[in-house]
Amino acid sequence: MIGILLISAVLAAGAPTVEVESPTDGNCGKMGAGPMRRPVRDMTGGCVPSGVAPATLPAPNSPEAKLFARYCAQCHHLASPATHTADEWPAVITRMIDRMESYRVSRGRMGRTLIQMSTAEEQRAVLTYLQRHALTAARPDALGPSHDPGLSQFKQTCSQCHALPDPRLHTAADWPGVVERMRSNMKRMGRPEISDRERDAIVGYLEHRTAR
Repeated sequence: MIGILLISAVLAAGAPTVEVESPTDGNCGKMGAGPMRRPVRDMTGGCVPSGVAPATLPAPNSPEAKLFARYCAQCHHLASPATHTADEWPAVITRMIDRMESYRVSRGRMGRTLIQMSTAEEQRAVLTYLQRHALTAARPDALGPSHDPGLSQFKQTCSQCHALPDPRLHTAADWPGVVERMRSNMKRMGRPEISDRERDAIVGYLEHRTAR
């Protein structure tokens, strides 16, 4: 509720646009379909991980999914709703809106390309959508005993970016690909890259917990 109120306060004036430059991406690669590439690094503190295609979103044809894709992909890759938990999303959205607004105020006119900012009503719809399809965090009983091989590495690695996912979110066959994708995202974001041995320990742990 607090997150929604903060968003509403920022956007109470309606749906303004932000004028930004359209530079090259540097070492971050393509950061999204929109023009806000280098500036987004100022707002997010670094590169963003690879994203998902709009067609692969949950309920991709829903109005909420289309709003999410329309606004968020302007600045960076389209994140999966499962990137954060339902409890985390309000703060994330508020932070993004606040950074866009701060950028608009501090930098002013930067070029000819316009970034559209959503209305408070649209932000509430997007937040509801993201919370509905958010990451399911692992409960302590789903993680298994503390001496489980790979558990320590799983906690240390995955908690750097998001809440620990429930090992039962994916099948044993799917976890290797998911972990490898997360490994690539960590490298892209400038975080310490895990070794093959550490990756195998995490995958082995997840496969073991999924099979139970």
